Amino acid sequence: MADQSVDQLRSQLRDRGYLTHGIERWFALDPLVSRTFWVELTIVAAKAAALIAAFGILPLVAIMVLRNHPLSATETLLIAALYALAWAVGAFAFIVAVALLLKLRPELAVDTPRALLGIGLASAALLVVPIVLWWFRFETFPSLVELAVGTALVVLFFVTASIVVSAAMLSFSVYELRRVPAIHQKSRTLPMATAAVVLMGLLFVPAYGAKERGAVEPPAQVVTSPTARRVALVAVDGLTYDIFRSRPPLAGAFASALAMPRMGGRSATERWASLGTGVGTAAHGVRAIEGVRFRNGRHLIQSLSRDDFVLRDVAEWIGLASRRPLPPTVRRRDYIWEIFAARGVPSVAVNWWTTESAFTGALDTIGQQTVFSAAHGDAVKVDRIAAWHLIAAIDRDHPQFATVYLPALDVVMNRLELDRSQQLAASVQALDGVAAVVAELKRRGFDTVLVGLPGDRQNGRAVMASTFRLPATRASAFDLAPTLCAALGFPPSAEMPGHSLIGGETARVATYGTRRSATAAPAADQEYYRNLKSLGYIR
Repeated sequence: MADQSVDQLRSQLRDRGYLTHGIERWFALDPLVSRTFWVELTIVAAKAAALIAAFGILPLVAIMVLRNHPLSATETLLIAALYALAWAVGAFAFIVAVALLLKLRPELAVDTPRALLGIGLASAALLVVPIVLWWFRFETFPSLVELAVGTALVVLFFVTASIVVSAAMLSFSVYELRRVPAIHQKSRTLPMATAAVVLMGLLFVPAYGAKERGAVEPPAQVVTSPTARRVALVAVDGLTYDIFRSRPPLAGAFASALAMPRMGGRSATERWASLGTGVGTAAHGVRAIEGVRFRNGRHLIQSLSRDDFVLRDVAEWIGLASRRPLPPTVRRRDYIWEIFAARGVPSVAVNWWTTESAFTGALDTIGQQTVFSAAHGDAVKVDRIAAWHLIAAIDRDHPQFATVYLPALDVVMNRLELDRSQQLAASVQALDGVAAVVAELKRRGFDTVLVGLPGDRQNGRAVMASTFRLPATRASAFDLAPTLCAALGFPPSAEMPGHSLIGGETARVATYGTRRSATAAPAADQEYYRNLKSLGYIR
């Protein structure tokens, strides 16, 4: 095709819907003296940024919806709006920077359609990089569905961004190449905008299709074989098999000890929820230590990229959302002692994640807010307060099952910045405290099971020890729940992947059902939140 005049090309582009207010003229003006240059470049960059934002949010919102389902339509809309704002600002600055680079650096010749296409492709690739990095920085790997949907939308964004950047640079074709690139022989603006709206609408389908929990159902009825056995569970975060064996006063209190593989889960909350419920993360739904809740939102967003400054920082800064520790309502499955207590077994539980202080029926629960807030950032004191509550509740309520979660060892070894001497002294104090709790439980006639899991970034194997003999030679952390069920005469559920280590496992029930709890989340105690930060749980 022969080169055409600038006026002819402008007429063609105007007919195709590209030109308004003469915005293609910015390239022909001098940025150092012309105010019109900046006005027209601003309009060009704003139009391009709007389209880039419309497609840039698609993979981000889709991934967030898939990872945090269910979300309400309002929550999905707020996520989309915040991401769109971030994309629009970033894309606007990017387009202006590219335009100025090409305008002010004449040695960067754009003298062929292929060169202009190359600029579009290179720019699109640079715009894709933040999405890939954001996606890579999630704590867990994507599911196959998420991987397929996310990849497809990223590819769509790359193609769209290439076209949009090329359209924003049409001035180069008009004034230097004297031709219109083939990809712009027809207007792409309206079809792309329509496609973005349709795809965005599809992302709201899960929000409208999500079913909220209805009325509380009565606990599932199961056949049990009641026993008179008194059983206690001591859970020690940061305790490995090697550390356990290195402390004779602790190891000598148990008849059996088994090394176990590490338990999956990127947060302490997730790992201990899996151990205490006996089911995987997909069933119990606990993933993080803190999440983001939109103002008046019904759901807590747990699965966030570590680089998601938009939801973590910007949303909180403008008052749309706040970061909060997980409330008890996020847990969708009962801990095993909640299963026992709902069926008449007197139980006490102290300091477990996603629990709140309450006395309901046969269960006396002392939640983490009570314990952590009283410790004032002292890790070893957390264990001491939890142990005191446990023994006091046992002496008061005379339960058949008792459990306590002790996090101090993990905090001093993995979360706080301590020198080696401080770390060693605090670790010894924490381990001596564990040994003292075990001794008190044995003195009160409890068969005691101790479970230790390695903390974040900590090497070593997990450990399960008991004051009674374990015939098994190998175990996993998921075996704990069926073992305790067998000890107290309860059938495990089919959702539990583990097996009893002491035999006595009866026919399984299908499920113990969804956790019975109110849907409203209690307000987080600020002292509790500050202590989570001071102990290194929240950065």
